[in-house]
Amino acid sequence: MAKLKANKPTADVLMNSMRAMGYSFEAAIADIVDNSVSAQARNIVLRFPIDPSDCCVAVCDDGIGMNKKELLDAMKYGSQLKSANRSEDDLGRFGLGMKAASLSQCRRLTVASKKDGKLSAYIWDLDIIEEKKDWYMVDCSKEQIAEIRYIDFLNDKESGTIVLWENFDLIEKSSGNVYAELGKHQNATAEYLSLIFHRYLNGEGRNPLTIMVNNYKLTGLDPFLENHRKTNVRRKIEIPIKDSEGKEQIVSVQPFVLPFQKDLSAEDKRLSGGIENYRAKQGFYIYRNKRLIIWGTWFRLERKDELNKLARVMVDIPNSLDYMWSIDIKKSAATLPDIIKKNMYNAVYESVLCSEAVHTYRGRKEKKDKDIEYV
Repeated sequence: MAKLKANKPTADVLMNSMRAMGYSFEAAIADIVDNSVSAQARNIVLRFPIDPSDCCVAVCDDGIGMNKKELLDAMKYGSQLKSANRSEDDLGRFGLGMKAASLSQCRRLTVASKKDGKLSAYIWDLDIIEEKKDWYMVDCSKEQIAEIRYIDFLNDKESGTIVLWENFDLIEKSSGNVYAELGKHQNATAEYLSLIFHRYLNGEGRNPLTIMVNNYKLTGLDPFLENHRKTNVRRKIEIPIKDSEGKEQIVSVQPFVLPFQKDLSAEDKRLSGGIENYRAKQGFYIYRNKRLIIWGTWFRLERKDELNKLARVMVDIPNSLDYMWSIDIKKSAATLPDIIKKNMYNAVYESVLCSEAVHTYRGRKEKKDKDIEYV
């Protein structure tokens, strides 16, 4: 029998290495919001600093919360509960997102959660990890919990969770002004979340979802301008795919051809993601459980030229097919699997042909009856 020997990773080295995974600030916040959505939160409040002496960022939700045992597991790198009990609506994947995303931006991560009326909290602090050279968290006492920033958010709620970021060392080193940089991130994050979670914000989720950034309520964008009278909605294609357990899953492909720019109001331009991106962001919009993963790419299936600037294709994939799409930890990249490339090409071909018609013959509606020659 082979001799086995434990070889545990060095805590401070691994945690500092994982900080360089490539999260942007906005993508890191979106990863935390994913957890709130998975926890069935109806209200999510992001707190950005309004005072230079109080530079912290928090994501607060009124979801189902966690008891102390569940929170301890959630704070673990590679959460066992996350991998063993994923629901169809779960937006997580690896059990790493909350920790990796948070500590990519700050040195101190505090998570406080309330369930069945009981509060518990743990803290990952890189200063402690580097001092102890081991996987030690702060197990917060009642007195420490009472001092957690924004803990009063949970006072009138039966359940919920607060994720608090403090000590933004990387921002301090790169800019020298944490308060000013967080202000910039506040605006960019609001725009980013309005796109990434636009289907939830527009009422497509299981529960109505409200996201506030300080006192500003986000409204979802509409990259397909579905309600515009000149948007051309093409035929939806449903592609049956078997998952790793042999169960049939459906990937749905819905092409849209957007109106010509002259037909857009100022609000249409805003909803579509901005006029500067109107033609540049054509292509696939990949959604995982209605959460936007990647957008504005053809995955090399179709040429990019001046005639197909208005075709956008909504692709819905269930989380049970993550392994096929190579969804990364940041949930900001996906690779098109060969097994469905051919079927998706049909949808692309159909939408691009119509997009070319919109450009070349703008103002003329598509023929409804192919047996009649219209003048």
